[in-house]
Amino acid sequence: MSLLRWCRPLLSAALVLVGCKSNPAAAADAGTAAPSKAPTQAPAPVPASGSALSYFKPVGPQKCEWIRQPLPAGAPTPVFTFDATCDRSEVFWSPNGKAGLVFTSEGTPPRLWLVDFAAKTGKPLDLKGVPGGGAGKKGPGKPIIQRVGFDAQGSPVVLVALLYTNRELTKGKGKEKFITFENQRYPVPPGEGTPGLALAYRLEGADWKRSETKASSFESDNAPGLDALDASRSLYDPAPALSEELPGQKASESAARMLDTAAAQTRPGQWMALPTPGGTLLYRATEEDSDESLFVSAPVRWEQDGKLAELEGLTAKPGDRLGFQLHGGLLAITVLSDGTTRSAHVYDTRTKKNLVSARDAESVTFWPEPSKP
Repeated sequence: MSLLRWCRPLLSAALVLVGCKSNPAAAADAGTAAPSKAPTQAPAPVPASGSALSYFKPVGPQKCEWIRQPLPAGAPTPVFTFDATCDRSEVFWSPNGKAGLVFTSEGTPPRLWLVDFAAKTGKPLDLKGVPGGGAGKKGPGKPIIQRVGFDAQGSPVVLVALLYTNRELTKGKGKEKFITFENQRYPVPPGEGTPGLALAYRLEGADWKRSETKASSFESDNAPGLDALDASRSLYDPAPALSEELPGQKASESAARMLDTAAAQTRPGQWMALPTPGGTLLYRATEEDSDESLFVSAPVRWEQDGKLAELEGLTAKPGDRLGFQLHGGLLAITVLSDGTTRSAHVYDTRTKKNLVSARDAESVTFWPEPSKP
């Protein structure tokens, strides 16, 4: 998924998914004409191409549709429709690109579907054999499914956290402590956090088989949580790691002056510059009302030949929260407006054309290419 994935569906558009690094050499090439004895006309920008965009679209009060939007052009195609709200659902791809998983933590029990992309159909996977997958009570000390995905062999995997909140731990001869689970003792690692078990279940045929169990700690910034499992670290995930950093760098003083003149702001913040394959994107980093942290927001402008250009068709007002994803020469921008309305726009960074705009789009991300064997 090439740059940032935002969209895991439970993430807000305030999180910026950026994993793209600027390419100084490419930028220099783009901005420097080859020497010539006679003036020559600058070559037209080469349009960017990409596979597709993936997003969820609500189609009813408790119904969601998974959409595949070809890029740079084409009609959006429904992949799978399921009974859940879009903003509480997640999607995952198999390594060979032929199947996907849709998981929703909404309600009791949680639900999981295996989707066949060629057939455009999905079937529910029964989670009753997995702790936290049944209709039992939820709450402190109860198992909870926190992560799903595919392993390298293409089998669905479910990861479960079982926190030992207010439970007695088994004490060893020294200071060590253990969690006793199904007649086995698991040493609790030292460190901060709530002790508990990290469990991995793999679908084998029609049954979920527990493939790994490790004691871990949770609910602390430094706690390993589910990452204590080998299965967690080996899950297939084409999405780059999330970054909570503001993408790009602080805009130049000249660019900031132009922006202040063109789009004066009433809220504190600063102007930022994000390099793209087709030029620089300028945006506003706005201060939160509750503290001095900054979030990515509108307004947004292209910087072209020392001038500012608005983004075609971008439905974003000053202060709206944005998310950016880069994929080759394509830029996807998600907009969270008024705290409720979401939209997505895809731009060709070289031609500056708006290729796609979609309203009510959740979990927006570029459709990943299949992994190479």
